[in-house]
Formats: sequence, C-alpha cells, structure tokens
Amino acid sequence: MINPYQEKLHQAIKGKTYVFIDAANLERSVQDMWVNPKDIPDEFRKYKVNQLYWRVNYKKFKSFFQNNCDLQNIRFYSADFNTDNHFRFLWFLKKGLSFKLNTKPLKEYNDHTDVHPHRKANFDVEIAVDTVHKLKEYKTFVLFSGDCDFEYLLKFLRGQGKICIVFSRTGHVAKELPPAANHYFDIVDFRNELLRVELKPAKNPAVRQDSAIDIR
Repeated sequence: MINPYQEKLHQAIKGKTYVFIDAANLERSVQDMWVNPKDIPDEFRKYKVNQLYWRVNYKKFKSFFQNNCDLQNIRFYSADFNTDNHFRFLWFLKKGLSFKLNTKPLKEYNDHTDVHPHRKANFDVEIAVDTVHKLKEYKTFVLFSGDCDFEYLLKFLRGQGKICIVFSRTGHVAKELPPAANHYFDIVDFRNELLRVELKPAKNPAVRQDSAIDIR
C-alpha cells in the first residue's frame, strides 16, 4: 500500500536537499511512540506491546531520502556518550552511511540526582551556523527536530527562497515550528519507512540513546 504522506513529501521536496538531524530530539520523539500491534513484525509477536519500542533505522533512513529527493548531505548532531557502543554507532554513521557528524560531550548540571541526572548537549547554534554556511548548496532544508529555537532559522531560510520541511512528533514539537516551515510531517506517518520495532533492553526499559546500534 502506497503511503500518501510519502507522496506529499515527494511533491514538497525540490532540488538539492540537505537533511539535518537533531539526534537527541529525534530519538526521544521516536522512543516515546506507542507500538501499534498491527506494526509488530512476526519475529516480535510473542512479546507484549510494552516490551517493544521504536528506533530509527538509519540505513532505511538514508535509502528513503535517496529515493525521494536529490539528497546531497545528511548531517547528524549528537552528544558523545563516551561509550564503546556509542563510538561504534557513530563510526557506522560516518563510515558506513557517510553522514556528516557533529558531536560534543554531555554537559552535566548541578540540579539533578543520581536517579534523575540532568545532562544536555544542545546543538541549536551548530545547526543554524552550518545551515547558513551551506546556504548555496541546497534548495530544500529538512529538519528532524521539534525545538522551538529553530523558528527563527526557518523564517530566515524561507526568506532566502528555501523550502523548509520539519519532521517531528505530536507532543514533541513546539507550536511555533509547523507554521514557520513550508511543510510539517509527523514521524509516526513514516514509521514503516524510517523506523523499526525492537525489544526494549531488559535492564533499561527507559532506553538511552546509546543503548542499541542499528547497523542492519
């Protein structure tokens, strides 16, 4: 069955395309999505819905955009968790999929406890600077983030004649972003094209970003 939202995206994208991924924002949005029983693959039918979760399948992700636009670049902005698992994941994105990476250490704040740590690595400035620096290299700007701080950037890009497309998730997107973009899409409508269902790690059902590597 053809995904009608995919056709809308295909019509929306024009010319050379850059994709910018705010990794923390994207991963949180996806992991909070409910797994509908009809979306569960046969290999996971024996598990309960609350034992499963969605994850981004970055191989599918890249193939999807390659097949739907004149993809020039995918830029990935992520905290460096400084673990072997996350290092292998970033290495796969860089060497296996040719993503352009921008990473930095997590900044830890004092207003936290060991049970509820407060750590953050914000990339709003880096994404904005890179977007403007590459302005002449693309016609369509695709952003995976729901952060309200990107409203100003979207308005600037549209003023420069760029097509701005935002992907996020209900409950994770600031109300300012959809009106500021040319087109807004909910990730849930592209779950079969960009994501995969996986079993939650037994020791960490909350699922950290560095807890699994999808290189299939």
